[in-house]
Amino acid sequence: MFIIADDIKLVTTTEDDQEMLSLSENYEVLRFMSESRLHAKPMPSAMLFRLEHNAKLIGEASFKTIKWLNRKAESSILLLPEYHRKGIGYKVLCRMLHFAFNTLNFYRLEAEIIEGNHASIQLFKKLGFIQEGVLRKAKYIDGIYYDILRMGLLKEEYEATIHSTNKPTTFSK
Repeated sequence: MFIIADDIKLVTTTEDDQEMLSLSENYEVLRFMSESRLHAKPMPSAMLFRLEHNAKLIGEASFKTIKWLNRKAESSILLLPEYHRKGIGYKVLCRMLHFAFNTLNFYRLEAEIIEGNHASIQLFKKLGFIQEGVLRKAKYIDGIYYDILRMGLLKEEYEATIHSTNKPTTFSK
């Protein structure tokens, strides 16, 4: 299959296309491209954590779309409804932020929160995240399109928040 754009032809290919792979040998060509092109060996693009309470699965926390070269990831948390508004999300995210910035050496964390999810918005803001933008009508649920709020937190912002509020920063393996 191919697409024609004036005098340029876009031809479908695969990741093992030898001519395409030869491009990855030229740093000047790829230095502004995705780090997956810069590093031949795959690195994990996600870290998922089971959230358990009294040996029962109560949710999930994760770092997704990890970009190791750029030292950033998207953070998220999901809790069963009966565990909402009990401080669990706050405790989990505190530990995750500490792990991300101090163990994984990330410089930036991001989060996407659907408009109207006021509890999540407040939780991430409480931990220092700043709204950076809006993906307009980017989430479709039950026949309705919702905006997605893009939030971000830099390492120095995290450190300033931790020092100003004396939040717990312990982490155990």
